[in-house]
Amino acid sequence: MGIYEGFAQFFAKGNYPAYSQRVADALPSLLQELGSKPQAILDIACGEGTFAVAMAKGGFRVTGIDQSAAMLQFAEEKARREGVRVSFHEQDMRHLSFEQQFDLVTCWFDSLNYLLDLKDVRATFDGVARALRPTGLFIFDVNTIYRLNLLARRYACVVERETPDVFQVHRHTYDAERNIATFHIVDFAKERDHWNRVEEVHHERGYTPEELRTCLRDARLRERACWEKLQERCPPTPKSRRLYFVVQK
Repeated sequence: MGIYEGFAQFFAKGNYPAYSQRVADALPSLLQELGSKPQAILDIACGEGTFAVAMAKGGFRVTGIDQSAAMLQFAEEKARREGVRVSFHEQDMRHLSFEQQFDLVTCWFDSLNYLLDLKDVRATFDGVARALRPTGLFIFDVNTIYRLNLLARRYACVVERETPDVFQVHRHTYDAERNIATFHIVDFAKERDHWNRVEEVHHERGYTPEELRTCLRDARLRERACWEKLQERCPPTPKSRRLYFVVQK
């Protein structure tokens, strides 16, 4: 079983989608500041669909891709429930393939950190450049090396969620030589008189801002901004836990 298959049910029904909703709430004012009026949006690693559905409700034409069939099932159910149309596809971000082009491409919630080799980051950025119309925008976030290291030091083992029907334990370790964090996820869901156990291991790699900028330049994508927080537009610091990039074709 691949990642985000068994874990998908816990992700979709937990607190995780709240992040995507906050991003969707913040994006319209940001686009206005940037002078961008996109109509067609491609959401990479769309997960359970919160961001994609929110943008569709705002009147945008949205396409969402994800590697996880289980996550896409939740996304499709959410779109039906909200009465909006989103085109969802099971696709690897390293091999983007679309005939149409988009005004805006997004990739949220440190999904790019799941690419563990720079060549995969380059391949993804190249695909984004192909998918974008001239002057189109690409907005994404990443976990920083500082944050991934901090998780292992401060939160080596945490109870992520505990309710009468769900119990989640996450363990974090960090390989400083390779800048790779490992998340050991063990989840239990109660079903009638027994508990179902789901266990997955996730890996994220931290990249320096300059490594990401080199890949962007190689893809002929021009950086317009880099912030620590999307809402406040704060400049990054050495202790920033997340970075938001805005780049343009």
